Amino acid sequence: MLLDCLVGKRGPWLTLGLTYIGLSNVWWAYRFVDTHWDLVSHHDPRLPHWPFLALGVLSGIAVFGVLGLWLMRTWGLFLYLACWLAALGVSIYLRLPFRAYLFSFANLLVLYMFLWPRRDLLE
Repeated sequence: MLLDCLVGKRGPWLTLGLTYIGLSNVWWAYRFVDTHWDLVSHHDPRLPHWPFLALGVLSGIAVFGVLGLWLMRTWGLFLYLACWLAALGVSIYLRLPFRAYLFSFANLLVLYMFLWPRRDLLE
């Protein structure tokens, strides 16, 4: 009963994928905001501080996109993709190495693999 309520029409794989994506965004939001406050508290002039705060806020907003996908709403997909593109732009501004983008692309791959078969259920 509880499992049916939790999984619903998403199915177990999409539920697991959305859980992974949501938890990873919560983790990265925490890490980016923590890095921002560390840079601010030490007055580190080598790096601009705002991109880390922007990445933390974008990761936090992406969690709401994942919640929208959890409810099988189209706006959740658009919100998540908009946050992903904005975070990619900020990461390019920071000139991060390509291997740093692999986790981001992994989230999109997981989302595509598990959401595509259920795309007709999005409202």
